[in-house]
Amino acid sequence: MTKRNIGSDEDLRLHRTMVKRKKQGLQLTNLPTDILCSILSQLPIKEAVRTSILSEQWKCLWHHHPNLVFTLSSMLPIPRTLPLTPNDDELRKHEFTQRVDAVLQQHSGVGVENVQFRAPFEDDQRDQINRWVNFAIASKAKQLIFDFLTASPMRPPYNFDLRLLDDSNSLHLRCKTLFRFSQGTNITDDDLQLLVSSCCVLELLGIASCRMLTRVQLSHPSNPLKHLHVHDCRLLQAMELNFGLVELEYSGPSILLSPPGTLLLKNMCIELNDMCPSLEYIFTKLDNNVPRLEMLTLHCTESKRASLPGKLHKFSYLKHLRLELTFLGAPRSKSDILDFACL
Repeated sequence: MTKRNIGSDEDLRLHRTMVKRKKQGLQLTNLPTDILCSILSQLPIKEAVRTSILSEQWKCLWHHHPNLVFTLSSMLPIPRTLPLTPNDDELRKHEFTQRVDAVLQQHSGVGVENVQFRAPFEDDQRDQINRWVNFAIASKAKQLIFDFLTASPMRPPYNFDLRLLDDSNSLHLRCKTLFRFSQGTNITDDDLQLLVSSCCVLELLGIASCRMLTRVQLSHPSNPLKHLHVHDCRLLQAMELNFGLVELEYSGPSILLSPPGTLLLKNMCIELNDMCPSLEYIFTKLDNNVPRLEMLTLHCTESKRASLPGKLHKFSYLKHLRLELTFLGAPRSKSDILDFACL
């Protein structure tokens, strides 16, 4: 059998060089470190940590991950058997705590944009939670979200210490959310006022199920708040809003907006859980407070015809209006569709 001649020595050298270049071009590790870190930032933190076993070069890349989102589903495997016993719940919370602590202890604390903790924790885990809050503050995270929906209504929910977010510690925060805590939180009017006054760059505030709130007061002249979401605060009676607010989402009883002057509000989404005619709410509750309103979504229950003032305010800037109305009562008490011609 004759050997096949595949070319000269020069051809062989050229072939080997091309193969070598192709192999080198396929190496992900040849990319600059900042690009590799950017790629890792698109992964959940658990998956990013797993890349540390690839090589010595990858071992520490995840230490600069900007999005630290810790949830039971992302940090722990799905339980094999359901429902879980109380002992199973405690074991899962303990394992969750250990994994979160391990990540935070190895993280550099640099370049953090978003920190979220979502797990069923109660007040007896206060030390662990405060430790996580301190990490988020020290890392200068711009967004900090807590959702400690407790699994047991018989156990006291986590009592958030607002002193952790005083003025000197929270200057970097640009988005803060007070989310739903079990049967509600024990945050009072004074607590909320302290929180808002201590955050001089706060632009978005979401409040849900804060059952002790009776008044939301945000009318401080230097308050930069632009977006406010308030839901399911059943004792709320009034809201004093800051002049620069541009978006308001609200669900609850019909209350009066009492700003220090006319608002810059452009977008409102209101869902009233009591019986208040929509037109009556628009022309008596909103009235002259929102002259620049451009978008209004209103959910109401209509049980009677609206009683309107003699002179109606004109919403000169209103571009989008959506009314979702539920009609109750006898036919004579229902609203007349022609009533809405005044809009």
